[in-house]
Amino acid sequence: MPFAGRALLPYDESGEPDVVTRRDPHPPVRRGAGSGTPHVGVLVERRYLAQLQPAGLVAALGARGCRVRLIDPQAEAFRLGEDAWLSGLDVVVARGRSWELLCLLARAEARGVPTINRRSAIGAVHNKAEMALALETAGVPMPKTFLGSPRGLGARLATGARGARLVLKPVFGDNGDGLKLVNEEAELEGIDWPEPVALAQEVVPGGGRERKLYGIGEKVWAVERQSLFALDRGEVPVQSAAPRAQAVPPTPAELGLAAYCRRLFGLELYGLDCIPAAGGPVVIEVNDFPNYTGVPEASDRLAEFVVSRVQQAAEEHA
Repeated sequence: MPFAGRALLPYDESGEPDVVTRRDPHPPVRRGAGSGTPHVGVLVERRYLAQLQPAGLVAALGARGCRVRLIDPQAEAFRLGEDAWLSGLDVVVARGRSWELLCLLARAEARGVPTINRRSAIGAVHNKAEMALALETAGVPMPKTFLGSPRGLGARLATGARGARLVLKPVFGDNGDGLKLVNEEAELEGIDWPEPVALAQEVVPGGGRERKLYGIGEKVWAVERQSLFALDRGEVPVQSAAPRAQAVPPTPAELGLAAYCRRLFGLELYGLDCIPAAGGPVVIEVNDFPNYTGVPEASDRLAEFVVSRVQQAAEEHA
């Protein structure tokens, strides 16, 4: 049966938006802030449930009296346009990159529910090739980076600087999964690679150290740890490199770099993997909502930020 009534169409006969007759077929999503107790939805892929985050955030929110609803985007099928899962939520905090999660996050934003991080921000760092291109275009210091098939990358290795080594990364990898160090062109001949192309970065000597910059809003922390790849051939690891993640004061250059990347990608909860090279920090990659390993009281700081966002949204709606 055809639709009856011009008011059901969001556009006129010319195809232009019809702002006079357009109607939103969905009632407003009921928010929970009126009760005085923040109601937080944590949209999380199940593979992250056993990690430090968001488990720590959930516990810290509960300790503050917040109501928390865990939402697994892969547990069931969601009907497009159905908003029951959003009912009563004041904010949705997302950890994950699956298409199911990104679609639900986009729906929450379309219905006016605040989100951390926003879908566009997660999408901006989901694809490592596009993320690397954005960093390079913005002038962020980073290693020489290549995109291509393993065979094509082998040719680059053969014609590159003497002794140059590559770290291969899956374009859609995360949590350090799938990284491979390549020392010689011959290693790429029969490599079993899961994707048609790979992202490859030349190894940046850093004395065996790497620095992780963690951001929660405008606040930034630095953590130093040993790196598997930040050693040049024959280079001796720096003895002060921490065997495990250890909080250290961020340098002015790191603070500026973190703020710049936060604005570049629109992230609120984020991490930067950096190598402390001779000329200053070099960014390896940017991630959304990391584990904050080594950051003192990270879970409490995350909970404070989420609650402040709920309060901010409530004031804007008042």
